[in-house]
Amino acid sequence: MSQCVAEDRDIAKKFPTAFYVSPKYPEEPFPYRIKGKARVKTLAKLTSREKVVAGLRKQLETTIFRLLVTAQSREQFRAIREELFPKFLELSSAISTLVPLPKGDPAAIADKIFADIATRFAADESLLPRIDGARDEAQFCLETLHRAHFLAEDVRDGLRDGTLPQESQKDYGDAISQEWWSILHLRCIAFAIRHKISPTVEVLACLLEGFRHSVMSYAHAREALEPRYCSDYASVDFSSLTPSEGDYGSVQ
Repeated sequence: MSQCVAEDRDIAKKFPTAFYVSPKYPEEPFPYRIKGKARVKTLAKLTSREKVVAGLRKQLETTIFRLLVTAQSREQFRAIREELFPKFLELSSAISTLVPLPKGDPAAIADKIFADIATRFAADESLLPRIDGARDEAQFCLETLHRAHFLAEDVRDGLRDGTLPQESQKDYGDAISQEWWSILHLRCIAFAIRHKISPTVEVLACLLEGFRHSVMSYAHAREALEPRYCSDYASVDFSSLTPSEGDYGSVQ
């Protein structure tokens, strides 16, 4: 499996605004799909806000995802990503503020989105099979991102209601930064699959490396929750569980 590249690990220092807005979902839910002859009629029915969102999504695809997946080398990919990651955050955050949360349980909605992405990975026969183990790698990263996403939300809620100390803010910020970094690479992979684009093997490896930052997101979120776990343990009386002398035979 690919590993997180050392120089990419401290995303929060490189892009300090990355954790200002926590992501709602790995992909914006319910994108507008406008195809063929229905295009003009459908556009005419969109509200002003929906047209703005459609335009922002178009920018994400044409000025970020397409440029990244069509890079010709690892070096070119990394240079483009360095330049465009702040723009990705800006556009994604703007969409997030303009698109209202769908009705229903947010956790159930997020679960469905993650499940839909997993189905697309499983059905893909053009992109992920190009590297041995890439499909398993992508599924692992997606499952880890799923866990990290909800763990980070637990941290956010704990910071808001005071059940976690402010010291957890640093790890929370790191978790969100790493989550955004992972999501960028996930979105690129999904874009390439959807549009049947074939990145170079080198660039595909870069996408998997970046996606694997979901592991670091989870680790930071877990560290941010550590004070709560310690508090829970502190309230438990373990004295009754301490074995008395003679309970165990002597070790020879």
